[in-house]
Amino acid sequence: MERIAFLVEKTGEQIFCLLNPETVVVRRSAGLRGRRLASGAVTGLALTDDPLIATGGGTTEIDLDLLFDIDLDQDLKRRAAEAATDASVAAPPFDLELADVRNLTRPVWNLAENGEGFDGFGAPPAVRLIWGRAWNIPGVVISVAEKFERFAPDGRPQRSWLRLRLRRVDSEKAASPAPLSATTQFELPLPDAVGRDGEARSTGVTLMPDEFGIPSPRIDEIVAGHYGDLGPLAAVLAFNEIEDPLNVAEGQVLILPEFPVALP
Repeated sequence: MERIAFLVEKTGEQIFCLLNPETVVVRRSAGLRGRRLASGAVTGLALTDDPLIATGGGTTEIDLDLLFDIDLDQDLKRRAAEAATDASVAAPPFDLELADVRNLTRPVWNLAENGEGFDGFGAPPAVRLIWGRAWNIPGVVISVAEKFERFAPDGRPQRSWLRLRLRRVDSEKAASPAPLSATTQFELPLPDAVGRDGEARSTGVTLMPDEFGIPSPRIDEIVAGHYGDLGPLAAVLAFNEIEDPLNVAEGQVLILPEFPVALP
């Protein structure tokens, strides 16, 4: 199992999940629609295909299968307490209120609610999916489905498999005037795009993480502000040998090199 996080852009709320990486599905739909007249749709004849109009753009959706389990959650909290540098920190007691796995999945369900006001209408919150170096995707949650397993004698579910569909949206912070490949965020830059001699012409930013190891501002925000888009994010993480941008050491300096060649 791998740990991923959803970061709510507006509030900074962090929602951590366990994920089965064998069940990630990325789906792309082209910007096409059927031709229409005032009297109705224009269709093909007999066995021909309906005529289409290319509208440009399109949609990218990601299906994730997330795991939530009461026992795993308590085990992770116990390990975190044991690994704490302060020996006086004791493992948290088992909370009977958290014995219902729905208390763990409720924050994810809230991501699909039209709670935020936008031009007088409700809208789901903008989130960012972060998973290691390779995944940093802004989007909105458009659907959630949950399957429960293992029930307590009183009916409370103990384990949940939650299927979530995220639709990618444009990030204002990552807007770039240059045209980018439609799948840039799923590809790592070429190794020669990162020049070690760039250290002589680089900028250093000291990272100040919170108690969960997440720096503020986040690394993706620093990269977007420095380069103008998120294209170099994976290269910057590799340059600094950062495996998990959600878990950095306090005081670590993030080097922002001037790349010798343009990134794809």
